[in-house]
Amino acid sequence: MIKLVLSDVDGTLIPLGQGTVTQRTLAAIKAVQDAGVRFGLATGRDVPELLGQFRGQAWPFDTGILSNGKKIMVDGELARLTLLSNESLSRLAELAREYPQTFVNVYPLEVEPADLVYCIGATEEEIAPWKGTFGFNGVAIPKVPDTQIIGATIACNRDQQTLDDFLKRAREVCPCFDYAQPAPQWCDVLPKGLNKGTALPMLLDALGILLSVEHSVVVAGATPAASAAARWHIGPAEDDSVAQALEQIAKEK
Repeated sequence: MIKLVLSDVDGTLIPLGQGTVTQRTLAAIKAVQDAGVRFGLATGRDVPELLGQFRGQAWPFDTGILSNGKKIMVDGELARLTLLSNESLSRLAELAREYPQTFVNVYPLEVEPADLVYCIGATEEEIAPWKGTFGFNGVAIPKVPDTQIIGATIACNRDQQTLDDFLKRAREVCPCFDYAQPAPQWCDVLPKGLNKGTALPMLLDALGILLSVEHSVVVAGATPAASAAARWHIGPAEDDSVAQALEQIAKEK
């Protein structure tokens, strides 16, 4: 019996570069919930960005793993919160200055406007391509602000070799972080040992669900590692393939 469905967002529910979920996807999520199956997100995004992607509606992600595990939500309530070290982020941003067109982005826990992202030491020209890809409100500032930081990413406008060289140094300079690359020349900065995978048992425990992930699914175009690990393979995000899978789950309940 399926009790919970978790989905990534970028490249899964929403094709990369597309701003919002389709109405079909929203309807499919609602159908699954009405059938008695919990739905949630397992994403690197946080609430302000997700509200934009989900047409201002929070109910599709009131339960789930947000900000790559730094936030765990249960029925709209914050069950767990982990922040990033400002001091370590400052060291990481200083290191990025040694690499051409490479910079660190930090995501404040509370800021106005809510979707503001600080791009440390970057130029507007360097920020512009990422605004189109990820749709964030990036503003260039010289240093990491003295405020609570919920998320951070690394952007590299050069090539993969530049990013690889930077990450090799970053692991030495900031060993308190893990680094996960979800897209070309883009990397998430995570607290050591915390990610969507390690946060899953915490979410399941909060929901009173025994740990059992029998149905791993990937969309077409996933990384080779994800494809090899998945039990089920569905079509591309562009075809609303996750919505189709959700519709089938709701139908079979």
